[in-house]
Amino acid sequence: MMFRGRTVLAIAVLTALTTSVATIGALGLSGNTNWSLASGFSSGSNKESGSESEGLRKAEMEKLNRAFELINDKYLQKFEREKLLDGAIQGMVGALGDPYSAYYSSADASKFADSVQGTFTGIGARLDIIEGAVVVERVMKGMPAERAGLKPGDILLSVNGDSLDSLSISETVAKIRGPKGTKAKLEVKRIGVDELLELELVRDRIVEETVGSEIGADGIGYLWISQFTFDTPKLVADELQDMENSGMRALILDVRDNPGGVLTSVEEVAKQFIPAGKTIVVEENNLGQQEKVVSTGTESPTGPINYPLVVLMNGGSASASEILAGALKQSAGAILVGSQSYGKGTVQISYENELGDGSLLKLTVSKWLLPDGTWLNGKGIRPDVAVSMPDYYYVSVLTRDKVLKKDESSDEVRKLQIMLAGAGYSPGREDGYFSDATELAVRAFQRDSNMAETGVVDNATAERLEDALNLRIQKLENDPQWQEARAQALQKLGA
Repeated sequence: MMFRGRTVLAIAVLTALTTSVATIGALGLSGNTNWSLASGFSSGSNKESGSESEGLRKAEMEKLNRAFELINDKYLQKFEREKLLDGAIQGMVGALGDPYSAYYSSADASKFADSVQGTFTGIGARLDIIEGAVVVERVMKGMPAERAGLKPGDILLSVNGDSLDSLSISETVAKIRGPKGTKAKLEVKRIGVDELLELELVRDRIVEETVGSEIGADGIGYLWISQFTFDTPKLVADELQDMENSGMRALILDVRDNPGGVLTSVEEVAKQFIPAGKTIVVEENNLGQQEKVVSTGTESPTGPINYPLVVLMNGGSASASEILAGALKQSAGAILVGSQSYGKGTVQISYENELGDGSLLKLTVSKWLLPDGTWLNGKGIRPDVAVSMPDYYYVSVLTRDKVLKKDESSDEVRKLQIMLAGAGYSPGREDGYFSDATELAVRAFQRDSNMAETGVVDNATAERLEDALNLRIQKLENDPQWQEARAQALQKLGA
Protein backbone atom coordinates (compact mmCIF):
# COMPACT_ATOMS: atom_id res chain seq x y z
CA MET A 1 0.00 0.00 0.00
CA MET A 2 1.29 3.44 -0.90
CA PHE A 3 0.41 6.90 0.39
CA ARG A 4 0.66 9.27 -2.53
CA GLY A 5 -1.57 11.25 -4.85
CA ARG A 6 -5.24 10.96 -3.91
CA THR A 7 -5.10 7.72 -1.95
CA VAL A 8 -8.41 6.26 -0.84
CA LEU A 9 -7.58 2.58 -0.47
CA ALA A 10 -8.39 2.92 3.17
CA ILE A 11 -7.56 1.51 6.53
CA ALA A 12 -10.80 1.30 8.49
CA VAL A 13 -9.58 3.70 11.14
CA LEU A 14 -10.59 6.91 12.82
CA THR A 15 -7.96 9.44 11.81
CA ALA A 16 -6.47 11.54 14.58
CA LEU A 17 -4.81 14.96 14.29
CA THR A 18 -2.02 14.91 11.71
CA THR A 19 1.53 16.14 12.19
CA SER A 20 1.39 18.03 8.94
CA VAL A 21 4.85 19.02 7.67
CA ALA A 22 6.33 18.64 11.13
CA THR A 23 9.65 17.45 12.45
CA ILE A 24 9.65 17.13 16.22
CA GLY A 25 12.43 16.38 18.64
CA ALA A 26 10.51 14.52 21.32
CA LEU A 27 7.22 14.45 23.17
CA GLY A 28 8.76 15.59 26.43
CA LEU A 29 9.14 11.98 27.53
CA SER A 30 12.07 12.80 29.76
CA GLY A 31 10.25 15.67 31.40
CA ASN A 32 13.26 17.92 30.67
CA THR A 33 12.16 20.94 28.68
CA ASN A 34 15.66 22.01 27.65
CA TRP A 35 17.03 18.74 26.30
CA SER A 36 15.99 17.63 22.86
CA LEU A 37 16.29 13.94 22.06
CA ALA A 38 17.04 15.15 18.54
CA SER A 39 20.33 16.84 19.35
CA GLY A 40 23.26 16.90 21.71
CA PHE A 41 22.90 20.45 22.94
CA SER A 42 20.43 22.38 25.08
CA SER A 43 17.65 24.14 23.24
CA GLY A 44 19.01 27.22 24.95
CA SER A 45 17.40 30.51 25.87
CA ASN A 46 17.78 34.00 24.47
CA LYS A 47 16.80 35.51 27.85
CA GLU A 48 19.24 36.62 30.52
CA SER A 49 19.32 34.24 33.45
CA GLY A 50 17.46 35.57 36.47
CA SER A 51 15.95 38.48 34.56
CA GLU A 52 12.35 39.55 35.04
CA SER A 53 11.66 38.59 31.41
CA GLU A 54 11.84 34.89 32.27
CA GLY A 55 8.19 35.21 33.34
CA LEU A 56 5.44 37.77 33.01
CA ARG A 57 6.34 41.12 34.54
CA LYS A 58 4.12 42.42 37.32
CA ALA A 59 2.50 45.01 35.04
CA GLU A 60 1.87 42.34 32.38
CA MET A 61 0.24 40.00 34.87
CA GLU A 62 -1.91 42.82 36.19
CA LYS A 63 -3.01 43.68 32.64
CA LEU A 64 -4.10 40.09 32.03
CA ASN A 65 -5.97 40.00 35.32
CA ARG A 66 -7.74 43.27 34.55
CA ALA A 67 -8.83 41.91 31.17
CA PHE A 68 -10.15 38.77 32.82
CA GLU A 69 -11.97 40.76 35.49
CA LEU A 70 -13.66 42.94 32.84
CA ILE A 71 -14.85 39.82 31.01
CA ASN A 72 -15.99 38.24 34.25
CA ASP A 73 -17.88 41.35 35.38
CA LYS A 74 -19.25 42.77 32.13
CA TYR A 75 -19.54 40.02 29.50
CA LEU A 76 -23.15 39.21 28.63
CA GLN A 77 -22.93 35.42 28.26
CA LYS A 78 -21.63 32.71 30.55
CA PHE A 79 -18.14 31.43 29.80
CA GLU A 80 -15.76 28.68 30.90
CA ARG A 81 -12.59 29.83 32.63
CA GLU A 82 -10.60 26.92 31.15
CA LYS A 83 -11.54 27.88 27.59
CA LEU A 84 -10.55 31.48 28.30
CA LEU A 85 -7.11 30.38 29.54
CA ASP A 86 -6.64 28.06 26.54
CA GLY A 87 -7.51 30.97 24.28
CA ALA A 88 -4.99 33.24 25.96
CA ILE A 89 -2.17 30.73 25.44
CA GLN A 90 -3.27 30.09 21.85
CA GLY A 91 -3.16 33.82 21.29
CA MET A 92 0.41 34.06 22.60
CA VAL A 93 1.57 31.19 20.39
CA GLY A 94 -0.28 32.62 17.40
CA ALA A 95 1.43 35.98 17.91
CA LEU A 96 4.78 34.27 17.27
CA GLY A 97 3.83 34.08 13.60
CA ASP A 98 5.26 30.57 13.36
CA PRO A 99 3.02 28.05 11.54
CA TYR A 100 4.66 25.10 13.31
CA SER A 101 4.35 26.23 16.92
CA ALA A 102 1.01 25.33 18.45
CA TYR A 103 -0.92 24.90 21.68
CA TYR A 104 -3.12 21.85 22.30
CA SER A 105 -5.67 21.82 25.09
CA SER A 106 -5.74 18.75 27.33
CA ALA A 107 -8.59 17.37 25.21
CA ASP A 108 -6.55 17.60 22.00
CA ALA A 109 -3.10 16.73 23.37
CA SER A 110 -3.67 12.97 23.39
CA LYS A 111 -4.73 13.09 19.73
CA PHE A 112 -1.52 14.88 18.84
CA ALA A 113 0.52 12.26 20.69
CA ASP A 114 -1.36 9.52 18.85
CA SER A 115 -0.49 11.03 15.48
CA VAL A 116 3.21 11.11 16.34
CA GLN A 117 3.11 7.55 17.62
CA GLY A 118 1.28 6.48 14.47
CA THR A 119 -1.77 5.07 16.26
CA PHE A 120 -5.45 5.30 15.43
CA THR A 121 -8.73 3.63 16.38
CA GLY A 122 -10.35 1.03 14.12
CA ILE A 123 -10.44 -2.68 13.26
CA GLY A 124 -7.08 -3.06 11.49
CA ALA A 125 -8.11 -4.07 7.98
CA ARG A 126 -7.40 -2.57 4.58
CA LEU A 127 -10.31 -2.62 2.14
CA ASP A 128 -10.87 -2.43 -1.59
CA ILE A 129 -13.91 -2.23 -3.89
CA ILE A 130 -13.85 -4.96 -6.53
CA GLU A 131 -16.77 -5.22 -8.96
CA GLY A 132 -18.95 -3.34 -6.51
CA ALA A 133 -18.12 -5.60 -3.54
CA VAL A 134 -16.22 -4.59 -0.40
CA VAL A 135 -13.25 -6.94 -0.30
CA VAL A 136 -10.67 -7.30 2.47
CA GLU A 137 -7.29 -6.60 0.90
CA ARG A 138 -5.14 -7.05 3.99
CA VAL A 139 -5.55 -7.87 7.67
CA MET A 140 -3.03 -6.36 10.08
CA LYS A 141 -1.36 -8.80 12.43
CA GLY A 142 -2.57 -8.80 16.01
CA MET A 143 -5.37 -6.35 15.30
CA PRO A 144 -9.14 -6.82 15.97
CA ALA A 145 -9.88 -7.98 12.42
CA GLU A 146 -7.35 -10.79 12.64
CA ARG A 147 -8.40 -11.74 16.15
CA ALA A 148 -12.01 -12.07 14.98
CA GLY A 149 -10.99 -14.32 12.08
CA LEU A 150 -11.34 -11.92 9.16
CA LYS A 151 -9.17 -12.98 6.21
CA PRO A 152 -7.90 -11.40 2.98
CA GLY A 153 -10.39 -12.05 0.20
CA ASP A 154 -13.41 -11.98 2.48
CA ILE A 155 -16.35 -10.00 1.14
CA LEU A 156 -18.07 -7.70 3.63
CA LEU A 157 -21.85 -7.61 3.18
CA SER A 158 -23.03 -5.55 6.16
CA VAL A 159 -21.90 -3.79 9.34
CA ASN A 160 -24.16 -3.85 12.40
CA GLY A 161 -27.04 -4.76 10.10
CA ASP A 162 -26.40 -1.94 7.60
CA SER A 163 -25.85 -3.20 4.07
CA LEU A 164 -22.63 -2.25 2.26
CA ASP A 165 -24.10 -2.94 -1.15
CA SER A 166 -23.16 -0.29 -3.77
CA LEU A 167 -21.31 1.87 -1.24
CA SER A 168 -18.09 3.68 -2.02
CA ILE A 169 -14.89 3.18 -0.04
CA SER A 170 -15.47 6.36 1.97
CA GLU A 171 -19.05 5.36 2.83
CA THR A 172 -17.93 1.85 3.79
CA VAL A 173 -15.17 3.11 6.07
CA ALA A 174 -17.59 5.55 7.71
CA LYS A 175 -19.80 2.61 8.72
CA ILE A 176 -16.94 0.39 9.90
CA ARG A 177 -14.87 2.82 11.93
CA GLY A 178 -15.74 3.94 15.42
CA PRO A 179 -14.49 4.64 18.94
CA LYS A 180 -12.22 2.26 20.80
CA GLY A 181 -14.12 -0.46 22.65
CA THR A 182 -17.24 -0.33 20.49
CA LYS A 183 -18.35 -3.38 18.52
CA ALA A 184 -18.67 -3.94 14.79
CA LYS A 185 -20.69 -6.96 13.73
CA LEU A 186 -19.73 -7.98 10.20
CA GLU A 187 -21.65 -10.24 7.84
CA VAL A 188 -19.01 -11.90 5.67
CA LYS A 189 -19.03 -14.02 2.52
CA ARG A 190 -15.96 -16.24 2.27
CA ILE A 191 -14.99 -17.89 -1.00
CA GLY A 192 -15.44 -21.67 -0.74
CA VAL A 193 -17.76 -21.47 2.26
CA ASP A 194 -21.48 -21.92 1.63
CA GLU A 195 -22.81 -20.23 4.77
CA LEU A 196 -22.42 -16.56 5.50
CA LEU A 197 -20.17 -15.78 8.46
CA GLU A 198 -20.97 -13.42 11.31
CA LEU A 199 -17.89 -11.94 12.96
CA GLU A 200 -17.93 -9.56 15.92
CA LEU A 201 -14.96 -7.20 16.27
CA VAL A 202 -14.12 -4.84 19.09
CA ARG A 203 -12.56 -1.67 17.73
CA ASP A 204 -9.17 -0.91 19.21
CA ARG A 205 -6.17 1.35 18.88
CA ILE A 206 -4.36 0.52 15.64
CA VAL A 207 -0.73 1.16 14.82
CA GLU A 208 -0.72 2.70 11.35
CA GLU A 209 1.47 1.11 8.73
CA THR A 210 4.07 3.79 8.05
CA VAL A 211 6.57 1.55 6.24
CA GLY A 212 6.17 -1.06 3.52
CA SER A 213 8.12 -2.68 0.73
CA GLU A 214 8.09 -4.97 -2.27
CA ILE A 215 10.73 -6.30 -4.63
CA GLY A 216 10.43 -6.99 -8.35
CA ALA A 217 11.75 -9.89 -10.37
CA ASP A 218 14.47 -7.54 -11.66
CA GLY A 219 15.87 -7.13 -8.13
CA ILE A 220 14.67 -3.53 -7.77
CA GLY A 221 13.44 -3.02 -4.23
CA TYR A 222 10.76 -0.50 -3.38
CA LEU A 223 10.48 0.91 0.16
CA TRP A 224 7.92 3.54 1.14
CA ILE A 225 7.85 5.58 4.33
CA SER A 226 4.68 7.62 4.92
CA GLN A 227 5.72 9.22 8.22
CA PHE A 228 8.62 9.05 10.69
CA THR A 229 7.32 7.71 14.00
CA PHE A 230 9.30 6.26 16.89
CA ASP A 231 9.22 2.72 15.50
CA THR A 232 10.11 3.64 11.89
CA PRO A 233 13.86 2.73 12.12
CA LYS A 234 13.13 -0.84 13.17
CA LEU A 235 10.39 -1.21 10.57
CA VAL A 236 12.81 0.00 7.87
CA ALA A 237 15.50 -2.41 9.08
CA ASP A 238 13.06 -5.33 8.94
CA GLU A 239 11.90 -4.46 5.41
CA LEU A 240 15.49 -4.02 4.22
CA GLN A 241 16.48 -7.39 5.62
CA ASP A 242 13.60 -9.12 3.83
CA MET A 243 14.46 -7.46 0.49
CA GLU A 244 18.21 -8.02 0.84
CA ASN A 245 17.61 -11.68 1.65
CA SER A 246 15.53 -11.83 -1.53
CA GLY A 247 18.45 -10.61 -3.65
CA MET A 248 17.81 -6.87 -3.88
CA ARG A 249 20.22 -5.20 -6.34
CA ALA A 250 19.00 -1.58 -6.08
CA LEU A 251 16.55 0.34 -3.88
CA ILE A 252 13.92 2.97 -4.62
CA LEU A 253 13.02 4.78 -1.39
CA ASP A 254 9.71 6.66 -1.60
CA VAL A 255 9.09 9.62 0.75
CA ARG A 256 6.51 11.36 -1.42
CA ASP A 257 3.76 13.05 0.58
CA ASN A 258 5.66 12.20 3.78
CA PRO A 259 5.04 15.21 6.09
CA GLY A 260 7.92 14.43 8.46
CA GLY A 261 7.78 13.27 12.05
CA VAL A 262 10.34 12.54 14.76
CA LEU A 263 13.87 13.82 14.12
CA THR A 264 15.65 11.03 15.98
CA SER A 265 13.71 8.55 13.86
CA VAL A 266 14.92 9.89 10.52
CA GLU A 267 18.49 10.09 11.86
CA GLU A 268 18.38 6.40 12.80
CA VAL A 269 16.95 5.50 9.40
CA ALA A 270 19.71 7.48 7.65
CA LYS A 271 22.38 5.61 9.58
CA GLN A 272 21.27 2.41 7.86
CA PHE A 273 22.40 3.85 4.51
CA ILE A 274 25.13 6.41 5.22
CA PRO A 275 28.75 5.33 5.93
CA ALA A 276 30.39 6.07 9.28
CA GLY A 277 31.79 9.57 9.62
CA LYS A 278 29.47 11.11 7.02
CA THR A 279 27.13 13.92 8.07
CA ILE A 280 23.39 13.28 8.23
CA VAL A 281 22.17 16.70 9.28
CA VAL A 282 23.37 19.88 10.99
CA GLU A 283 21.22 21.30 13.79
CA GLU A 284 21.37 24.93 14.92
CA ASN A 285 19.67 26.24 18.07
CA ASN A 286 18.34 29.70 18.92
CA LEU A 287 21.80 30.84 20.05
CA GLY A 288 23.37 29.97 16.70
CA GLN A 289 25.19 26.94 18.12
CA GLN A 290 25.57 24.14 15.59
CA GLU A 291 25.79 20.40 16.14
CA LYS A 292 26.58 17.90 13.39
CA VAL A 293 24.76 14.60 13.50
CA VAL A 294 27.23 12.12 12.04
CA SER A 295 26.48 8.57 10.99
CA THR A 296 27.95 5.85 13.14
CA GLY A 297 27.92 3.53 10.17
CA THR A 298 25.15 1.29 11.43
CA GLU A 299 25.00 -1.43 8.83
CA SER A 300 21.87 -2.90 7.37
CA PRO A 301 20.97 -6.30 8.85
CA THR A 302 22.79 -8.17 6.09
CA GLY A 303 25.89 -5.99 5.83
CA PRO A 304 27.08 -2.68 4.35
CA ILE A 305 24.88 -1.01 1.74
CA ASN A 306 26.47 -1.68 -1.64
CA TYR A 307 23.58 -1.12 -4.03
CA PRO A 308 22.32 2.00 -5.86
CA LEU A 309 19.84 4.25 -4.06
CA VAL A 310 17.10 6.31 -5.71
CA VAL A 311 14.84 8.57 -3.64
CA LEU A 312 11.34 9.55 -4.78
CA MET A 313 10.08 12.91 -3.45
CA ASN A 314 7.52 15.60 -4.26
CA GLY A 315 6.01 18.80 -2.92
CA GLY A 316 4.45 16.87 -0.06
CA SER A 317 7.86 15.64 1.13
CA ALA A 318 8.63 17.86 4.09
CA SER A 319 10.93 18.22 7.06
CA ALA A 320 12.18 14.79 8.18
CA SER A 321 11.65 13.33 4.71
CA GLU A 322 13.69 16.21 3.27
CA ILE A 323 16.42 15.48 5.81
CA LEU A 324 16.59 11.90 4.57
CA ALA A 325 16.52 12.84 0.89
CA GLY A 326 19.23 15.48 1.33
CA ALA A 327 21.42 13.26 3.50
CA LEU A 328 21.20 10.31 1.11
CA LYS A 329 22.05 12.54 -1.85
CA GLN A 330 24.99 14.35 -0.25
CA SER A 331 26.39 11.59 1.96
CA ALA A 332 25.38 8.36 0.19
CA GLY A 333 25.30 9.29 -3.50
CA ALA A 334 21.56 8.76 -3.97
CA ILE A 335 19.71 10.08 -7.03
CA LEU A 336 16.62 12.21 -6.32
CA VAL A 337 13.65 11.76 -8.67
CA GLY A 338 10.29 13.53 -8.70
CA SER A 339 9.48 17.15 -7.97
CA GLN A 340 10.77 19.85 -5.64
CA SER A 341 10.20 19.16 -1.94
CA TYR A 342 8.20 21.31 0.47
CA GLY A 343 10.97 23.29 2.17
CA LYS A 344 10.62 23.06 5.95
CA GLY A 345 13.89 23.47 7.81
CA THR A 346 12.85 23.84 11.45
CA VAL A 347 12.53 21.48 14.41
CA GLN A 348 9.84 21.47 17.07
CA ILE A 349 9.80 20.06 20.61
CA SER A 350 6.53 19.22 22.31
CA TYR A 351 6.30 20.10 26.02
CA GLU A 352 3.58 17.93 27.49
CA ASN A 353 4.31 18.00 31.24
CA GLU A 354 5.26 21.61 31.91
CA LEU A 355 1.77 23.20 31.86
CA GLY A 356 0.50 20.83 34.53
CA ASP A 357 -2.98 20.03 33.23
CA GLY A 358 -2.36 17.63 30.34
CA SER A 359 -2.21 20.37 27.72
CA LEU A 360 0.72 20.50 25.31
CA LEU A 361 2.85 23.28 23.86
CA LYS A 362 4.76 22.61 20.63
CA LEU A 363 7.48 25.15 19.92
CA THR A 364 10.01 25.67 17.15
CA VAL A 365 13.37 25.46 18.93
CA SER A 366 15.97 24.98 16.20
CA LYS A 367 16.67 24.81 12.48
CA TRP A 368 18.30 22.02 10.54
CA LEU A 369 20.71 22.25 7.62
CA LEU A 370 21.74 19.84 4.91
CA PRO A 371 25.19 18.20 5.30
CA ASP A 372 26.73 20.96 3.13
CA GLY A 373 25.25 23.66 5.40
CA THR A 374 22.31 24.66 3.17
CA TRP A 375 19.14 25.81 4.95
CA LEU A 376 16.29 24.90 2.62
CA ASN A 377 13.48 26.54 4.59
CA GLY A 378 10.98 27.95 2.12
CA LYS A 379 12.99 26.59 -0.81
CA GLY A 380 12.96 22.80 -0.75
CA ILE A 381 15.28 20.39 -2.53
CA ARG A 382 15.34 20.17 -6.30
CA PRO A 383 15.39 16.63 -7.72
CA ASP A 384 18.23 15.42 -9.92
CA VAL A 385 15.62 14.17 -12.37
CA ALA A 386 12.37 16.15 -12.48
CA VAL A 387 9.24 14.22 -13.44
CA SER A 388 5.73 15.72 -13.48
CA MET A 389 2.65 13.73 -12.58
CA PRO A 390 -0.55 13.68 -14.68
CA ASP A 391 -3.29 16.17 -13.82
CA TYR A 392 -5.56 13.43 -12.48
CA TYR A 393 -3.16 12.88 -9.56
CA TYR A 394 -4.06 16.31 -8.21
CA VAL A 395 -7.66 16.97 -9.24
CA SER A 396 -9.99 17.54 -6.28
CA VAL A 397 -13.15 15.56 -5.63
CA LEU A 398 -16.33 16.40 -7.52
CA THR A 399 -19.03 18.49 -5.93
CA ARG A 400 -21.99 16.72 -4.34
CA ASP A 401 -24.25 19.76 -4.64
CA LYS A 402 -25.56 19.06 -8.14
CA VAL A 403 -25.54 16.53 -10.96
CA LEU A 404 -23.43 17.11 -14.08
CA LYS A 405 -25.00 16.51 -17.48
CA LYS A 406 -24.65 17.17 -21.19
CA ASP A 407 -24.22 20.71 -22.56
CA GLU A 408 -23.15 22.14 -19.18
CA SER A 409 -19.92 24.10 -18.94
CA SER A 410 -18.09 24.50 -15.62
CA ASP A 411 -14.91 23.79 -13.71
CA GLU A 412 -16.65 20.75 -12.20
CA VAL A 413 -17.12 19.32 -15.69
CA ARG A 414 -13.43 19.96 -16.39
CA LYS A 415 -12.53 17.97 -13.26
CA LEU A 416 -14.88 15.22 -14.39
CA GLN A 417 -13.15 15.05 -17.76
CA ILE A 418 -9.71 14.85 -16.16
CA MET A 419 -10.95 12.00 -13.94
CA LEU A 420 -12.49 10.13 -16.83
CA ALA A 421 -9.27 10.37 -18.83
CA GLY A 422 -7.25 9.21 -15.82
CA ALA A 423 -9.55 6.24 -15.31
CA GLY A 424 -9.09 5.20 -18.94
CA TYR A 425 -12.19 6.73 -20.56
CA SER A 426 -11.75 9.35 -23.28
CA PRO A 427 -13.97 12.42 -22.62
CA GLY A 428 -13.10 13.97 -26.00
CA ARG A 429 -12.02 17.25 -24.41
CA GLU A 430 -10.88 18.63 -21.04
CA ASP A 431 -12.01 22.26 -21.29
CA GLY A 432 -15.08 22.01 -19.04
CA TYR A 433 -17.78 21.60 -21.71
CA PHE A 434 -19.93 18.46 -21.26
CA SER A 435 -19.88 17.28 -24.87
CA ASP A 436 -21.38 14.24 -26.62
CA ALA A 437 -18.01 12.48 -26.24
CA THR A 438 -17.98 13.23 -22.50
CA GLU A 439 -21.46 11.76 -22.14
CA LEU A 440 -20.38 8.63 -24.00
CA ALA A 441 -17.38 8.30 -21.67
CA VAL A 442 -19.66 8.62 -18.63
CA ARG A 443 -22.04 5.99 -20.03
CA ALA A 444 -19.12 3.63 -20.73
CA PHE A 445 -17.85 4.05 -17.19
CA GLN A 446 -21.32 3.45 -15.73
CA ARG A 447 -21.74 0.35 -17.89
CA ASP A 448 -18.38 -1.09 -16.81
CA SER A 449 -19.28 -0.32 -13.17
CA ASN A 450 -22.63 -2.13 -13.38
CA MET A 451 -24.53 1.13 -12.92
CA ALA A 452 -27.50 2.53 -14.79
CA GLU A 453 -26.28 4.14 -18.05
CA THR A 454 -27.76 7.58 -17.58
CA GLY A 455 -24.87 9.65 -18.91
CA VAL A 456 -25.50 11.93 -15.93
CA VAL A 457 -22.99 12.24 -13.09
CA ASP A 458 -24.86 12.05 -9.80
CA ASN A 459 -23.36 11.41 -6.34
CA ALA A 460 -23.15 7.65 -6.83
CA THR A 461 -21.36 7.97 -10.18
CA ALA A 462 -19.01 10.62 -8.81
CA GLU A 463 -17.96 8.47 -5.87
CA ARG A 464 -17.54 5.36 -8.00
CA LEU A 465 -15.42 7.30 -10.51
CA GLU A 466 -13.23 8.72 -7.74
CA ASP A 467 -12.70 5.23 -6.33
CA ALA A 468 -11.80 3.85 -9.78
CA LEU A 469 -9.33 6.65 -10.39
CA ASN A 470 -7.68 6.18 -7.02
CA LEU A 471 -7.32 2.45 -7.56
CA ARG A 472 -5.58 3.20 -10.86
CA ILE A 473 -3.26 5.67 -9.15
CA GLN A 474 -2.10 3.02 -6.69
CA LYS A 475 -0.58 0.85 -9.42
CA LEU A 476 3.12 1.47 -9.96
CA GLU A 477 2.89 0.84 -13.69
CA ASN A 478 0.74 4.00 -13.92
CA ASP A 479 3.21 6.09 -11.90
CA PRO A 480 5.65 8.04 -14.15
CA GLN A 481 7.87 9.10 -11.24
CA TRP A 482 8.31 5.52 -10.09
CA GLN A 483 8.97 4.40 -13.66
CA GLU A 484 11.73 7.01 -13.96
CA ALA A 485 13.19 5.98 -10.60
CA ARG A 486 13.28 2.37 -11.79
CA ALA A 487 14.99 3.43 -15.03
CA GLN A 488 17.62 5.33 -13.01
CA ALA A 489 18.21 2.30 -10.79
CA LEU A 490 18.63 0.00 -13.80
CA GLN A 491 21.01 2.53 -15.39
CA LYS A 492 23.11 2.52 -12.22
CA LEU A 493 23.22 -1.25 -12.42
CA GLY A 494 24.33 -1.04 -16.04
CA ALA A 495 21.23 -2.91 -17.21
